Amino acid sequence: MTVSEDRTGRRLISDEKFSKNEHMLKSGEFRAVYKNGRSVRSEGFVLSVAGNGLEHNRLGFSISSSCIKRAHIRNRIRRLFREVYRKNKPLFKKAYDIVIIVRKNPGDNLFYENAHRILLSLASKAEILA
Repeated sequence: MTVSEDRTGRRLISDEKFSKNEHMLKSGEFRAVYKNGRSVRSEGFVLSVAGNGLEHNRLGFSISSSCIKRAHIRNRIRRLFREVYRKNKPLFKKAYDIVIIVRKNPGDNLFYENAHRILLSLASKAEILA
């Protein structure tokens, strides 16, 4: 692991970065995961996974505004799962597109510990943990 600084001067460990090339943003990428991948479900969350042929994973989110009305709650859920993934990146196998789909509003009881448990449980069921 190498240590570097971000633009604010904070020290970062290179394995804990979540760079732009690890984001899934385009609808075609999501469609490919839904069409070619496999899905596992748990506690109102779905994890869809497909191989991407790259040397790194890409992470995307699908959170419907009809399911969760408030944008700040949808954003908080994204931030929590992105942080869990970032902190546990070495545990995941490489070369996968991963989409986290929220099917049910988790309410006010979704904290880091819960998100951590949910994501690692889903990843284990999807067999993408190293």
